[in-house]
Amino acid sequence: MVIPFPLLRNPHETARELIDFNQKVLKGIENLGRIREQDIQVGASSKEEIYREDNLVLYRFTPMVEQPFRVPILIVYALVNRPYMVDLQEDRSLVRNLLKLGMDVYLIDWGYPGRGDRWLTLDDYINGYIENCVDVVRERHGGDPINVLSICQGGTLSLCYTALHPDKVKNLITMVTPVDFHVNEGLSNL
Repeated sequence: MVIPFPLLRNPHETARELIDFNQKVLKGIENLGRIREQDIQVGASSKEEIYREDNLVLYRFTPMVEQPFRVPILIVYALVNRPYMVDLQEDRSLVRNLLKLGMDVYLIDWGYPGRGDRWLTLDDYINGYIENCVDVVRERHGGDPINVLSICQGGTLSLCYTALHPDKVKNLITMVTPVDFHVNEGLSNL
């Protein structure tokens, strides 16, 4: 006999597993309910604000070596995500690992958008905010081109920026960056 739905193979075992699962979910909800926002610390690395424009803040992380590499790195994160994702905890931090390697690390925090931001264009982000941040970092390092590490949507913006201003970017590194928006097949076709 073919059983059409595997859960019906042993209904007593399936019922016991569902009860156990529901109890675990309830316990998880109780645990989450006890956590207060102030109990969660993210952003493990020390940093200072060096530039602010509208909602944007440009941070420089405190170097962890006496003499950082000459070419700094600017992290350009996505507009909709929080940049502390690259610096969660001491043992879970891209920023901290870059600092340990001797990098001089800067990061753009786009902040939270307000009603007035709905009028911003790609040009505002690319030739405005990113351009200004790159120029601030370059000024602090003698005007030479800098490295840009970009993540997700920040990568798309950085690709555009680098194409327009190749003389200001020494190396462009992109992570999980959408590039080809003209493909006929995507996740919806899986």
